[in-house]
Amino acid sequence: MTNHRRPKGPTDAELELWRTVVRDATPIAGKRRPAPPKPAKPAAPVVTAAPAARPAPSLPAPTVPAAAERLAELLRAVPLKEKGKVSVQLAPSALGRVAGVDKRTDEKVRKGRMGIDGRIDLHGMTQSEAHHALSGFIRRSHIMGRRMVLVITGKGQMPRGEGVLRLSVPRWLREADVGPLVLSVHQAQPQHGGGGAYYVLLKRRREG
Repeated sequence: MTNHRRPKGPTDAELELWRTVVRDATPIAGKRRPAPPKPAKPAAPVVTAAPAARPAPSLPAPTVPAAAERLAELLRAVPLKEKGKVSVQLAPSALGRVAGVDKRTDEKVRKGRMGIDGRIDLHGMTQSEAHHALSGFIRRSHIMGRRMVLVITGKGQMPRGEGVLRLSVPRWLREADVGPLVLSVHQAQPQHGGGGAYYVLLKRRREG
């Protein structure tokens, strides 16, 4: 046997039907008209609170060590006994003395203490013009018996302060046409042009 459960209260449609039925009915003397049943209050919806989202753990921002800190870190990793053995290799220089000139004479040339017998100013010339002028000047100076000459190149306007002529002259002085006539080449002292000039010591001319 099926057990049908009766609803807890009349529905809105049932209430409306009841009002229609009793609207024209005449109540019996001494008895009150039955009041319509009160509608059941709807059950309040059960609201379940959503679990609060946990904040994501904040991670420390990655730090990039400064260059100085990184260098210090690398140096600390080097054993103490090895720190004094660091050496720097430089490219070979086109300046200096060659065999055939004594150290004392070369020192006088380097310090600008040797008399200058002639000079040439290549500043403002093109490479081709300067190369040709320098070769002719060195050959003439050797024939004339000059020993110490000054070659002025100028410092130039390149980004590192090195002009094209300043870099080219030492190489030109080692070429086959004039190289055998040159004993040493040194950068001039400040009073003679500094970084924009060179001392050139020539071999003595053989008589006969």
